[in-house]
Amino acid sequence: MSVKEKKVPPKLNKYMHARNPYRTPPSFKKLASVYPEFRPYCSYDVGGKVHLDFKDPKALRALTTCLLHQDFDLKVTIPDDRLVPTLPLRLNYLLWIEDLLMHAVHCETSDVIVGVDIGAGASCVYPLLAARKLGWNLVATETDNINFTAATTNVNNNDLQDNIIVKKVDDKTVLQGVLDDADIQKQMYLKKKEVNDNNDDDDDDDDDDEVMSELNNTPSDTPCKHTDGDDNKSMKYMFDFTMCNPPFFSSEEETDSMKKSKKQRGEPISSPTGCIHEKVTTGGEVTFITQMVEESHKFKSKVRIRSTRDGQGNYRT
Repeated sequence: MSVKEKKVPPKLNKYMHARNPYRTPPSFKKLASVYPEFRPYCSYDVGGKVHLDFKDPKALRALTTCLLHQDFDLKVTIPDDRLVPTLPLRLNYLLWIEDLLMHAVHCETSDVIVGVDIGAGASCVYPLLAARKLGWNLVATETDNINFTAATTNVNNNDLQDNIIVKKVDDKTVLQGVLDDADIQKQMYLKKKEVNDNNDDDDDDDDDDEVMSELNNTPSDTPCKHTDGDDNKSMKYMFDFTMCNPPFFSSEEETDSMKKSKKQRGEPISSPTGCIHEKVTTGGEVTFITQMVEESHKFKSKVRIRSTRDGQGNYRT
């Protein structure tokens, strides 16, 4: 007698990355047996199958935090009124960037990868997953005080301070003020240089000072002469990628209109989460992404790949 394979819902499976571990759905029964905090949100049918109410934000939060701990050994706390990330989608984005780095710009597995997550949120999920699963280094920006504090705490609780810098920025900051921040540039330069020089015992502090002086005084769209050349290709760009999951709406009224539109198309699978700050920005996602594109052009010589998600769940580079 053949055993039926557990399938991912069509909406998720259609775009699931081949290396995404959640192509095989997690076992709620296993989670409930291991994590007492997950158990209260489970219900059981007559056959013993465990079900979860995806319309309950608390259930979504418990599911996400338990999966992060079970699958990635990450201890994450998400405040009650903040965005709860959907892990399969977050992993898809990271794996897609990994593909671009490996196959489009030909990074090697030994390279030090440095990225920027614009608007990391309270969970800081992209940087945490990127650091723990892929060994990357991330700059995580955040405009909201609560999110900044929670993100910093999550990084510290997982001892990933050496891989992740959480930077508080103002509401209008996207890339300008981050990619040209002198302290961030120095830390990222030294991380990349450490691997390139791991067999070199020469004292080259003077060279480092010269490079940093040049970086701080070079226009953002001009390559740094010290980081160019085939023999040092991993140092050519200060940042390997930028990523973003921007606020989609321009007003609270627009979010309400979207809810009504979704109801007309059928009930959504899960309840939306997050505070208004995480959903709404002046001008909506079009204005936000336009600013990102314009600022990206200024830093085109310092960033390999510039990317973002949009309101339809598509990824743009």
